[in-house]
Amino acid sequence: MQDEPAVELQLYLDEAETLHALLEDFLESGEQDPRLERSYRLLGWRILAARGGTGLTGRVAGLAREADSLEEYEAARENMLGPVLDGLERGENRDP
Repeated sequence: MQDEPAVELQLYLDEAETLHALLEDFLESGEQDPRLERSYRLLGWRILAARGGTGLTGRVAGLAREADSLEEYEAARENMLGPVLDGLERGENRDP
């Protein structure tokens, strides 16, 4: 994807969160498109950077703001939180 032209997009936070939720629903319905998966992850990264927070969320939001790429953010997040994220991201631990 690095060789493709880039498109910059500005959304209000609530618009981005709505789009992110729709992508999540679509992906959870069984869609197996790696481009949609990456778009979902990219949007989640930028939402977190914009939203901020306190405690654990604030620490992860700080990583999101400092990262120059999705891959850099995900590597830093994994390095900082490691196994904690694995437990938090399991389906049974998500809010309904």
